[in-house]
Amino acid sequence: MGKILYYLPPLSPDYSGVASVFHDLGALTVIHDASGCTGTYTGYDEPRWFGSKSPTFCSGLREMDAIMGDDEKLLKKIEAALVHINAPCVVIIGSPVPMVVGFDFTGFAALVEKRTGLPCFAFPATGLAYYDTGQKAAYLAIAKKFLNAGEGGILPNTVNILGASVLDGFDDGKLDSLIALLHGEGLHTGAVWGMRSSLEGLRQTPQAAVNWVVTAAALPLAQHLREQFGTPFVAGLPLGDQETRRIITGLRAANNTEGESAAVTGTANSDGAANPAANQFPPGGEFSGGNDMRVLLTGEGLFCASLRAQMEAEQGLAAVRIGSFFTEARAVFNAGDIVFTSEDSLTNVLAHDGLELVAGDPLFRDLLPPDSPARFIEIPHRAVSGRLYA
Repeated sequence: MGKILYYLPPLSPDYSGVASVFHDLGALTVIHDASGCTGTYTGYDEPRWFGSKSPTFCSGLREMDAIMGDDEKLLKKIEAALVHINAPCVVIIGSPVPMVVGFDFTGFAALVEKRTGLPCFAFPATGLAYYDTGQKAAYLAIAKKFLNAGEGGILPNTVNILGASVLDGFDDGKLDSLIALLHGEGLHTGAVWGMRSSLEGLRQTPQAAVNWVVTAAALPLAQHLREQFGTPFVAGLPLGDQETRRIITGLRAANNTEGESAAVTGTANSDGAANPAANQFPPGGEFSGGNDMRVLLTGEGLFCASLRAQMEAEQGLAAVRIGSFFTEARAVFNAGDIVFTSEDSLTNVLAHDGLELVAGDPLFRDLLPPDSPARFIEIPHRAVSGRLYA
């Protein structure tokens, strides 16, 4: 019962994270469900769906299909769709029902590849994990299946952008501002992972001199690219003068190194591994991050880490903590940061004595105690409030 949401809507699940990564790639994406999960993704999580031509389908899973395991029926639907859609690959994404009945995603993907001749990705998403877990899995699967050492060597001053996800607010304007920042510093844009992508564009990833990670879900991808191709990476967002200079300095320096990566802003672990010191905050428990929390930042982990660095360095704020429901945020946590395990756990943190400022999705405001003196700054997060504040 501790997982029930009374004030918040369901947070964006893993299957939405996977589908969002493939949205711009032209893939034939099939969410294996009875239609509710597909509707959640297309209707609330994916702002590009309206007006787009991305071939995202629901498998139309019905009770007898689940009971009898009629894989041939789904395969024929995919073959029929491919007659009309020139897709470079096929993506099968799970949901709660296939999880319960034990659908064999790996075996079905092999069957699709054999029958269609196209590469097929299979993700046994369950709807129980969050969007960033799905994104991480999708990024890594694409890299492992399609990326080889680039022909023609490394392109100097070329920067890939990793993790520009619409679920984390990277619309056209925000992505354009990142690209403009690079170009203003004499750096060139390589592949963009997250939006405005193509498979051909992503194949050029190994040719870049450095990777710029802009969301925590893309940190495992950056680590994989460093291991496979020796590409260094810098992580963070240009929030304030100091963070902007740190990122640009890191990108320039990484052009002259091999495999050495700048530390991630605000992390205790520069390799992006989850910090074991992050507080597990159980429902009904007491805040265990110390009595000095004055500012709480909630949202995408890497954004919050850069925002904290800006607040501490340029605004002189102290005792700034990050709290998040989302798994990959833990990679950028410091000791004292908080993992929200339920709506109750967030409510209890917001009731902490001494809290002066909270920044997060507008829906979190309703969880503040009525007599709280804390000022609330609204930073909408698509993965929390969908299109309510678009």
